[in-house]
Amino acid sequence: MARIKHYIQLIIFDTLAVICIIGAIATGWLPGPGGIPLFIVGLSLLAINHEWAERYIDLLREYADKISDMIFIPRLRVFFDITAALLLAAGVLLIAFQNAIWMMSLGVFSIGMGLLTFFGNRNRWARFKKSLSRIKKH
Repeated sequence: MARIKHYIQLIIFDTLAVICIIGAIATGWLPGPGGIPLFIVGLSLLAINHEWAERYIDLLREYADKISDMIFIPRLRVFFDITAALLLAAGVLLIAFQNAIWMMSLGVFSIGMGLLTFFGNRNRWARFKKSLSRIKKH
Protein backbone atom coordinates (compact mmCIF):
# COMPACT_ATOMS: atom_id res chain seq x y z
CA MET A 1 0.00 0.00 0.00
CA ALA A 2 2.84 2.41 0.85
CA ARG A 3 4.42 1.64 -2.52
CA ILE A 4 1.25 2.59 -4.37
CA LYS A 5 1.06 5.81 -2.37
CA HIS A 6 4.66 6.59 -3.37
CA TYR A 7 3.90 6.04 -7.07
CA ILE A 8 0.79 8.22 -6.89
CA GLN A 9 2.82 10.97 -5.18
CA LEU A 10 5.53 10.59 -7.83
CA ILE A 11 3.01 10.94 -10.65
CA ILE A 12 1.28 13.95 -9.07
CA PHE A 13 4.50 15.87 -8.33
CA ASP A 14 6.04 15.08 -11.69
CA THR A 15 2.86 16.10 -13.52
CA LEU A 16 2.69 19.40 -11.62
CA ALA A 17 6.39 19.95 -12.35
CA VAL A 18 5.90 19.42 -16.09
CA ILE A 19 2.92 21.81 -16.06
CA CYS A 20 5.05 24.46 -14.32
CA ILE A 21 7.92 24.01 -16.76
CA ILE A 22 5.55 24.26 -19.75
CA GLY A 23 4.08 27.38 -18.13
CA ALA A 24 7.61 28.75 -17.79
CA ILE A 25 8.18 28.28 -21.50
CA ALA A 26 4.81 29.87 -22.29
CA THR A 27 5.41 32.93 -20.08
CA GLY A 28 9.12 33.34 -20.72
CA TRP A 29 8.58 36.22 -23.12
CA LEU A 30 6.63 38.36 -20.60
CA PRO A 31 8.32 41.39 -19.02
CA GLY A 32 9.86 40.88 -15.64
CA PRO A 33 11.28 37.56 -14.60
CA GLY A 34 8.94 35.79 -17.03
CA GLY A 35 8.96 32.05 -16.67
CA ILE A 36 11.99 31.76 -14.42
CA PRO A 37 9.97 31.44 -11.17
CA LEU A 38 7.73 28.80 -12.73
CA PHE A 39 10.76 26.90 -13.98
CA ILE A 40 12.29 26.96 -10.50
CA VAL A 41 9.02 25.75 -8.95
CA GLY A 42 8.83 22.93 -11.51
CA LEU A 43 12.43 21.96 -10.89
CA SER A 44 11.82 22.05 -7.12
CA LEU A 45 8.86 19.71 -7.52
CA LEU A 46 11.02 17.35 -9.54
CA ALA A 47 13.72 17.54 -6.85
CA ILE A 48 11.34 15.95 -4.34
CA ASN A 49 11.68 12.58 -6.07
CA HIS A 50 14.72 12.91 -8.35
CA GLU A 51 18.33 13.46 -7.32
CA TRP A 52 19.36 14.97 -10.68
CA ALA A 53 16.85 17.80 -10.19
CA GLU A 54 18.14 18.37 -6.66
CA ARG A 55 21.66 18.86 -8.05
CA TYR A 56 20.34 21.56 -10.42
CA ILE A 57 18.53 23.28 -7.53
CA ASP A 58 21.82 23.31 -5.60
CA LEU A 59 23.52 24.92 -8.61
CA LEU A 60 20.78 27.55 -8.79
CA ARG A 61 21.25 28.34 -5.10
CA GLU A 62 25.00 28.67 -5.62
CA TYR A 63 24.66 31.08 -8.54
CA ALA A 64 21.45 32.87 -7.46
CA ASP A 65 23.06 36.31 -7.11
CA LYS A 66 24.67 36.12 -10.54
CA ILE A 67 21.40 34.97 -12.09
CA SER A 68 19.54 37.82 -10.38
CA ASP A 69 22.06 40.33 -11.72
CA MET A 70 21.56 38.93 -15.23
CA ILE A 71 17.76 39.22 -15.00
CA PHE A 72 17.44 42.56 -13.21
CA ILE A 73 19.68 44.74 -15.37
CA PRO A 74 20.51 47.98 -13.51
CA ARG A 75 19.40 50.18 -16.42
CA LEU A 76 15.94 48.60 -16.30
CA ARG A 77 15.30 48.75 -12.55
CA VAL A 78 12.58 51.38 -12.85
CA PHE A 79 10.88 49.30 -15.55
CA PHE A 80 10.84 46.28 -13.21
CA ASP A 81 9.41 48.39 -10.38
CA ILE A 82 6.62 49.64 -12.67
CA THR A 83 5.97 46.08 -13.88
CA ALA A 84 5.75 44.86 -10.27
CA ALA A 85 3.28 47.61 -9.37
CA LEU A 86 1.13 46.86 -12.43
CA LEU A 87 1.13 43.13 -11.69
CA LEU A 88 0.13 43.75 -8.06
CA ALA A 89 -2.64 46.17 -9.07
CA ALA A 90 -3.95 43.82 -11.76
CA GLY A 91 -3.96 40.94 -9.30
CA VAL A 92 -5.89 42.88 -6.67
CA LEU A 93 -8.42 44.07 -9.27
CA LEU A 94 -8.92 40.56 -10.65
CA ILE A 95 -9.51 39.12 -7.20
CA ALA A 96 -11.80 41.95 -6.11
CA PHE A 97 -13.99 42.30 -9.19
CA GLN A 98 -14.08 38.93 -10.93
CA ASN A 99 -16.30 35.99 -10.08
CA ALA A 100 -14.78 33.40 -12.40
CA ILE A 101 -12.39 31.13 -10.52
CA TRP A 102 -9.84 31.18 -13.32
CA MET A 103 -9.77 34.98 -13.27
CA MET A 104 -9.26 34.97 -9.51
CA SER A 105 -6.50 32.38 -9.93
CA LEU A 106 -4.90 34.63 -12.51
CA GLY A 107 -5.11 37.43 -9.94
CA VAL A 108 -3.31 35.34 -7.32
CA PHE A 109 -0.66 34.42 -9.90
CA SER A 110 -0.31 38.09 -10.87
CA ILE A 111 0.20 39.11 -7.24
CA GLY A 112 2.79 36.37 -6.80
CA MET A 113 4.69 37.47 -9.91
CA GLY A 114 4.47 41.11 -8.80
CA LEU A 115 5.92 40.29 -5.39
CA LEU A 116 8.62 38.17 -6.97
CA THR A 117 9.54 40.98 -9.34
CA PHE A 118 9.47 43.55 -6.54
CA PHE A 119 11.68 41.55 -4.15
CA GLY A 120 14.03 40.34 -6.89
CA ASN A 121 14.74 43.82 -8.16
CA ARG A 122 17.40 45.96 -6.45
CA ASN A 123 18.40 43.10 -4.11
CA ARG A 124 15.38 43.80 -1.92
CA TRP A 125 15.09 40.18 -0.84
CA ALA A 126 18.63 40.14 0.55
CA ARG A 127 18.00 43.37 2.44
CA PHE A 128 14.68 42.02 3.73
CA LYS A 129 16.37 38.86 5.03
CA LYS A 130 19.06 40.95 6.76
CA SER A 131 16.46 43.10 8.48
CA LEU A 132 14.59 39.99 9.63
CA SER A 133 17.75 38.51 11.09
CA ARG A 134 18.39 41.75 12.99
CA ILE A 135 14.86 41.65 14.38
CA LYS A 136 15.32 38.02 15.52
CA LYS A 137 18.54 38.91 17.35
CA HIS A 138 16.80 41.59 19.43
